[in-house]
Amino acid sequence: MKLTSYIDRVFKIIIKIPKGKVITYKVLAEESGIKNPRNIGWILQQNTEPERIPCYKVVLSSGKLAEGYKFGGASEQRKKLIADGVVFDKNNKVKI
Repeated sequence: MKLTSYIDRVFKIIIKIPKGKVITYKVLAEESGIKNPRNIGWILQQNTEPERIPCYKVVLSSGKLAEGYKFGGASEQRKKLIADGVVFDKNNKVKI
């Protein structure tokens, strides 16, 4: 399978995430047929359409945000998630 096929599959899954919901790197990898969830991070970095492909909805399995969010870091990702209706607990983790 070509790399672009994997990227397309990942982005198609992300686009379908409902408002107020998130997906983990691990689940996204499983659903897209990628063996290593760390590869999802690289794929998300390829996003050139953040308004259409809301990659801010991808979080770590622990519920924490990854520091490497391409569009402004974890603090900007948090703002976008809160605006989307995602709830954080007292430990700053997303309730998955």
